[in-house]
Amino acid sequence: MSKLHRTNDVGSTATSSHPESAKKRDKVNEAMKEETSSKAVNATPEEASLQTFKIKKVDLNENEMKTLKLDDETEIVVVRTSDKLHAIGSKCPHYGGPLGKGSICDGKVRCPWHGASFSLETGDVEDYPSIDGIAKFPIEETSDHFIIKGNLKDLRTTGVVKPLSKEDKSSNLKVIIVGGGAAGFACADTLRKEGFKGKVTLITRECHLPYDRPKLSKAMSVSPSNIILKPEEYYKNADIEVMKLVDVTGVNIKKMTIQLSNGDDLEYTHLVLATGASPRRITFPGSNLQNVFYLRCPEDANTIASASKGKNVIIAGASFIGMESAAFLIKDAASVTVVERDGAPYRRILGDKVGMRVKELHEENGVKFKLETTIMECKGNGGLLEEVVLSDGSCLKADVLLLGLGVVPATAFLKDSGLELDPVGYVNVDEHLQTSEPSIYAAGDIANFPLTLHSESSPQRTSIGHWSLAMAHGRTAAFNIMGKNRPMKTVPFFWTQIFGKSIRYAGYASTFDDVIIRGSLADLKFVAYYCSGEKVLAVATLMADPVAAAFANLLSERKTLTKAEVLSLPPSLD
Repeated sequence: MSKLHRTNDVGSTATSSHPESAKKRDKVNEAMKEETSSKAVNATPEEASLQTFKIKKVDLNENEMKTLKLDDETEIVVVRTSDKLHAIGSKCPHYGGPLGKGSICDGKVRCPWHGASFSLETGDVEDYPSIDGIAKFPIEETSDHFIIKGNLKDLRTTGVVKPLSKEDKSSNLKVIIVGGGAAGFACADTLRKEGFKGKVTLITRECHLPYDRPKLSKAMSVSPSNIILKPEEYYKNADIEVMKLVDVTGVNIKKMTIQLSNGDDLEYTHLVLATGASPRRITFPGSNLQNVFYLRCPEDANTIASASKGKNVIIAGASFIGMESAAFLIKDAASVTVVERDGAPYRRILGDKVGMRVKELHEENGVKFKLETTIMECKGNGGLLEEVVLSDGSCLKADVLLLGLGVVPATAFLKDSGLELDPVGYVNVDEHLQTSEPSIYAAGDIANFPLTLHSESSPQRTSIGHWSLAMAHGRTAAFNIMGKNRPMKTVPFFWTQIFGKSIRYAGYASTFDDVIIRGSLADLKFVAYYCSGEKVLAVATLMADPVAAAFANLLSERKTLTKAEVLSLPPSLD
């Protein structure tokens, strides 16, 4: 944790914030404990093909790691913890991040790019967004050398897939997962990797297998087949039934059935609701004209990218979807203008200073902005969009309009279900992701859950639309379906990518009263610390790895960084 300097221990016993008792939960899960195998099996290199590599020893302090070369094509990361030496693969399976430049904490290594965390003991995933684990190899040390055993194929393999269980037809357990996004996929994946032998059905309204949704605003021309999380073969091997192009229209808690848009009813023993969020749709004069778009699926992204070539594009909303879309579209569009009602992009999340610097980066690349104004009307000819009228009275030429004005939970089908929803429509869950009905779980963007990040004794009830957090929700639901009694514990970590720059964010600050900047906003090399009172709640970094990963590790230990400690650091990152 040297990148963050000193920390102070914080934490107490976690408590449930949901009225359903542990006793009721245990009763629901009791019947299925005998039918599931909870033992994880780790993939290892085949003994017959092991080779021995002898490399010069380097000094390693406790909780220090270094990337070493085995040959011209092969690298490995050697890590020393308090009681052991570890040898692991050098690349994160998510997108190839350099693990040797990440952060070590409590027997885990966290990727500096997107925050995925892995056990040094087993190589297994501890935190997302990586789906697969990392390779781990036997290592010994002499006075002069590290001796590592493995075969070149495994040493050069980025990820390791755990064996998948299959359905036992004699099992009476039926898990239905509604939603093919991050939470739904992670739940199904975890069930099979952890040995669940009941029936698993994944229902999605889309025509695709689960895919990497954050890519849609970063690479809008991407083919859906290039961003699927796992191929068709994976679902066949795991005995996961995937039902595409199907909506769930209702849930009958008493009968333990769901109603489908095709007229069928399906029975469940456990139900996981992971329907995600839908774009907030607004109505104003001309909002139904052709070439007015929302972004939710690959078809939307591809259509917007195609329609924008050589055209005048207006984007309403300067948060992550709007700003990433602007960065992607400007290279082929005639013009891109972002319209935002607030005084700075990302103001609620990243604050004015960071938001305005990212605005400048967009402007340096040709994107225009209209701040503190909104779209009042669209005008067209022959049903086709031609211009937008703003609340400040100005008119902008517009061939394409992308509305990125936030999201709402996709839970309308639960209105008469009897499940406990909050006033906005999010599903209230406890720390195990269980709803007011013990056999039903909710995960991902629709879940209103108790976040214990900054206080385990007084959790903050919230809903967070982050990809990695949704995956952690799905995994937690799977563990508890299997009777493992795992409370939700993760650190929110997300990233945005614009013009070849990646801002990483770790922690959670729904509100903050001060933002301390270290480094240089002008040079786009900085750390922003988001403070409430004397506590640092979150950090955003650019060209400052592995600060975000290290801060996420600090929070995972339920420690804290104080404002005074940050102010005592040198202003430069060099």
